[in-house]
Amino acid sequence: MALPNAVDTYTDDIAQLMAHYIVRADARLDDKLKAAARRALSDSIGVALGAFAYPAVAVGRRFVAPFSAESGCVIWGTRMRAAPDRAAIVNGVLLRCYDYNDFFVGEKNSGHGSDLITGAVAAAEWVDANGTELLEAIVIGYELVGAAMDAFSTAPGGWDYTTLSQFGSCAAIARLLKLDEKQTREALGIMVGNHLAADEVESCELNERGDLTMWKRFNAGDASRNALVACLMAQAGAEGAVRPFTGRQGFVAKLGINWDPLPILAARLDPAKRPSRVAGTYMKYWPVGSMAQSAIRAALEARAQVPDLSRIKQVRVYCCEGVYQQFVEMRQDPWHPISRETADHSMPYVVGAAILDGYIRTESFDPARVLDPVRQAFVAAVKVEKEPALGRLSDPKISRAKAGYLSRVEIELEDETVIHGSAQPFPGHPEAPFTDAEIAEKIRVNAVPFAGPALTERIIETLARIDSLKSVRELTDLLAFDAEAARVGVAAE
Repeated sequence: MALPNAVDTYTDDIAQLMAHYIVRADARLDDKLKAAARRALSDSIGVALGAFAYPAVAVGRRFVAPFSAESGCVIWGTRMRAAPDRAAIVNGVLLRCYDYNDFFVGEKNSGHGSDLITGAVAAAEWVDANGTELLEAIVIGYELVGAAMDAFSTAPGGWDYTTLSQFGSCAAIARLLKLDEKQTREALGIMVGNHLAADEVESCELNERGDLTMWKRFNAGDASRNALVACLMAQAGAEGAVRPFTGRQGFVAKLGINWDPLPILAARLDPAKRPSRVAGTYMKYWPVGSMAQSAIRAALEARAQVPDLSRIKQVRVYCCEGVYQQFVEMRQDPWHPISRETADHSMPYVVGAAILDGYIRTESFDPARVLDPVRQAFVAAVKVEKEPALGRLSDPKISRAKAGYLSRVEIELEDETVIHGSAQPFPGHPEAPFTDAEIAEKIRVNAVPFAGPALTERIIETLARIDSLKSVRELTDLLAFDAEAARVGVAAE
């Protein structure tokens, strides 16, 4: 007996649209795309190379050690290699330790587009792709991240942003594995049903150490790992749900949204249009949440005009309403931080530390520094207020982001002189993008304590010519070093 034509009866237009775009889009690199993709990769590597001492990284290494395999992918900062999916999650932890990697703001959601980098690099290393293929995959990955964050929202269902950023990983990996449309559609179907990540990791509730859950550091890497496994399974012939997006229990239903995302996706995922979203990512000059970047810039501008810090009478910060919500209202006692993670999401602390030290670096949030009594007293006296003229909560988030999540700072001296730090977009904003020299310096600041100056310069030089590499393994081989031993050596010099 002939079966009904199930292909005609049950189709998933979203899965088909995405798969068609991922496979068919023209990602050939013009100068602008090449530069933007190289910056995204280099910034991510730079962030990763500064995080080897973070506790979650040690946990990741312990997890992967029993599965070490000589033929696998490099576990960055070690001599270990492992299967590509394990490399994706363990290396992914490095990107999220210090809230230092780039972020992307769409019309309905935001998150970290660079979450896709570790899965893409692992896939590229696994199949021995060349540098241009990796950059092209990153371009397509960012395009999917942008489309997903324009079309979907994770807020109604209480899901984490990684539920959307995984689309970038899947797209980049599918390109690198050279999956066809059917395989890519199945990979998407496998992926979306198996990584709906709950937003409880972003609840702001603290554990007994005063930290957020450690899984926040793993969540993005886990999404990238999930996408890589889905692509490898689809390549082997595995199939996902028939209607993974549009079915009664599919992705759209689970998100709980009340609009049709298909027209939005169709407008953005047109293979006839040149991709562009990778050039719209926001990078961070300082290792704190995205919404504090403008405030730090303003604080440092004002501090540079203060002749004597002991003459400071008061520090005042005026924030966009969304910034105030994220860095004051949502936080537990932001004027009295007790740990790294309560400090780096505290507006009084990040501004106070910038003024006291003249910089913000990862060590700015070391617990001993955070708990210093003199610093605590200074931070407790910082005034923070909402200033609706800098941005209202009623304004679309994307417009506040494009403006720069603005804050301004006033420093009043004992003689009642008031010094101003203006509200401007921060370095790394699409309106003030990093130069290659600034990216290289960010890599140096992060990598030298672990890799030493000579290896760091080799990594910078290799990233600068990534599009000419015949094999991505030329880069990943440089990341196979003993970070702990190198750190001891650098400290002894």
